[in-house]
Amino acid sequence: MPRAPRIEFSGAIYHVMNRGNHLEAIFQDDRDRRRLMETLGESCESAGWVIHSFVFMPNHYHLLIETPRPTLVKGMQWLNATYTQRFNGRHRTRGHLFQGRYKALLVDDSSPGYLLTVSDYIHLNPVRARLTMTVKDLLRYPWSSAGWLAGTRRSQPDWLRHERVYGELGLGQRRAKTQREYRDYLAQRVEEVEGLAERWKPIRRGWCFGSESFTSRMKDTLSDLMIPERRPETWNGAAIEEIEEDRARRLLHRALKELGYPAADAVRGAQRYLIARLLRRKTKVSIGWVAEQFGRQTPGGMRHCLHRIGHRLANDKQLQRTWRILEALC
Repeated sequence: MPRAPRIEFSGAIYHVMNRGNHLEAIFQDDRDRRRLMETLGESCESAGWVIHSFVFMPNHYHLLIETPRPTLVKGMQWLNATYTQRFNGRHRTRGHLFQGRYKALLVDDSSPGYLLTVSDYIHLNPVRARLTMTVKDLLRYPWSSAGWLAGTRRSQPDWLRHERVYGELGLGQRRAKTQREYRDYLAQRVEEVEGLAERWKPIRRGWCFGSESFTSRMKDTLSDLMIPERRPETWNGAAIEEIEEDRARRLLHRALKELGYPAADAVRGAQRYLIARLLRRKTKVSIGWVAEQFGRQTPGGMRHCLHRIGHRLANDKQLQRTWRILEALC
């Protein structure tokens, strides 16, 4: 099924996550984990990536990737395909290792707090999964960047960078002191992990994590990617839903203004369903979204009324005139 196009540009930062097929394990032992680490390093070298945070979990992985060049798609295709090939070759298995398309959340690095929040989400994954229970356990967890950033592990890979995460916390330039302060910060976050679920919802469910201006720019970029012969009806996903809802709100506002209504819940009678019909025909919002705009109307009730208004249009000249006015707004 077609999905939304990836937004790629130089300097973009993404939270990337991919799960095992049918939620099955993507590692059988530490040798597999080392192999994914090596493959990730090769991807960073060829694609020019920088990794700010990462964690490998039993059946999925998380990466906080910066792309100095717009290479996310090609790099991720190579990373997943190459690791799958190496895993299958070693274990003499066949078929898909990952569940399908990886998730890539665009992260706003120009506004404070967003990159750090994603980094925390990644580093605290083992705590939420109860693989580790204390900050000491977390820093000993070998398949995460937390230990390197906190200074408890040596020989940090060239592709793993600490400057951006430290900078988000306002930490200084003295490495030993900075690492100690980062350990203290993580210890505090481990204690607070149960209370961070609400703050992390946009990371788990969204497509873009940032300020209103950043999100607006990303929506404009995504709209530009959807060329005329591939209008939004050929795409799906959370990003497309948001764009379509924005389009529908603007169209609704114009329709209400044209017909002289202050708000959607003030519209009565047939005109309500003509406006709803317009929104459904000219955008790809759900019937539930349309029903919600008009107050207490249920999705089922709205669907029934839209069916009836379609039949009435064929014989009612007044409704036909109103419908022509509304169509002219598009």
